[in-house]
Amino acid sequence: MGKDVRFASDLAQETAVEVLAGNGMKVLLQHGGRSTPTPVISHAILSRVGRGEKVEGVIITASHNPPEDAGYKSNGLDGGPNTNTKPIDEKGNYYLAYPEEVKRLPYQVAMEKGLVEEVDLMTPYVRDLGSVVQMELLKNKRFAVTPLGGSANGYYEAINEMYQTQIEVVLPEADPASSHRTYDWDGKLRGDPSSRYVMMAVQGIRDRLQVPFIGANDNDADRFGGEDSTGILNPNHVLCVLFDYLATHRNFPLTMGVGRTIGTTHLLDRIAAHHGRPAYEVNVGFKHYVAGLKTGQYVIAGEESAGVSFPRRDGSLWVTEKDGIAAVLLIMEIIAATGKDIGTLYRELEEKYGPYQYEREDQPARPEQKTRLKRLTTDPNLVKALLSGKKIAGRAVERLVIGDGVKVVLSGGVWVLKRASGTENIIKDYREEQGDTLDTARKASEEIGAHLGLI
Repeated sequence: MGKDVRFASDLAQETAVEVLAGNGMKVLLQHGGRSTPTPVISHAILSRVGRGEKVEGVIITASHNPPEDAGYKSNGLDGGPNTNTKPIDEKGNYYLAYPEEVKRLPYQVAMEKGLVEEVDLMTPYVRDLGSVVQMELLKNKRFAVTPLGGSANGYYEAINEMYQTQIEVVLPEADPASSHRTYDWDGKLRGDPSSRYVMMAVQGIRDRLQVPFIGANDNDADRFGGEDSTGILNPNHVLCVLFDYLATHRNFPLTMGVGRTIGTTHLLDRIAAHHGRPAYEVNVGFKHYVAGLKTGQYVIAGEESAGVSFPRRDGSLWVTEKDGIAAVLLIMEIIAATGKDIGTLYRELEEKYGPYQYEREDQPARPEQKTRLKRLTTDPNLVKALLSGKKIAGRAVERLVIGDGVKVVLSGGVWVLKRASGTENIIKDYREEQGDTLDTARKASEEIGAHLGLI
């Protein structure tokens, strides 16, 4: 069981331990009571299952969301997000209605009965990072990183100690109350390291330290972010650079391609074609990548919200979760190996493949708008009927992707995706257009909204 550092995570962990112990299930915790990031739990599950143990995982976190959205992330025997969550939801709702039926064993009693064991999850994970990233390349170059007060605190210090790297940790302490955080675009205390609002917490520090890159992680360290000389890193740009670098610098079989979610840049497809590798589009949610990660399908599996996973250097499985720590270290490897920052490398990709403009706009939505969009995602025939025979922004509809949102792919390299937030009254509007502007994509987004009855 892992947890982030935020207030009440300790209490939530204690409660979870008492209920699991009350049902006869043994719980493994990081010794010392410290927080444990999501990728470390995935690594621990896969390592122990590989030794013949039967282990699943829980991480108590709100991830990159505001603290009031905290909950229990469930990871299965495959180390990835649990895909069969409906029974968990149903049981949870049942016990909320009948709390007297909850079986619970006091924490101290659980410890005395051996149903709670403190173990070292941190050291095996840090030791194995050397199989994923060329740590030798990092030794002679200075970098900086910030855990942003989250559960990556202490990990980069352990990495420095094990690999003799020179990574300066900024705002290194755990920050349960988010007292050192800066507020996001809507005034909420998120931990999204790809947000320029959130990254204001370390504004100017990269220049002052005179390092080429300062990396960052969210609260449970499954997302990456950072800043180089070109500014706050755009996750889509980073994914393109990561994929191009790994496809060039690792000896992975050509059968291994790129995985991208429906809301992630299509430039990845162009890069994949250049390298003679396949591209795979999946619905939003890292659970859709787990099977492919296990079978060695991906050079990288990524999403525009700054989540990515990739194999060990020999092509074998690393973790089946997003790993923001490994991603930050890989960015450092790329900078050390090429002598160029990520923004410069992305510009070189654009010079090669042409410019791609991309944006995601989180639009406030009334409950009835979210309900309408959710209905559309379950009724492809209705979406097809509403858009049938219509030109959108003067362009033909080439393809519809309906599932976790409604994605409309138009001719000429334009696409729009509309998704309802699962936790907030927001509709997420994704748009991409090949070329120098987003004018057509923005116009298409408005017209699609009108045709679908979302305005």
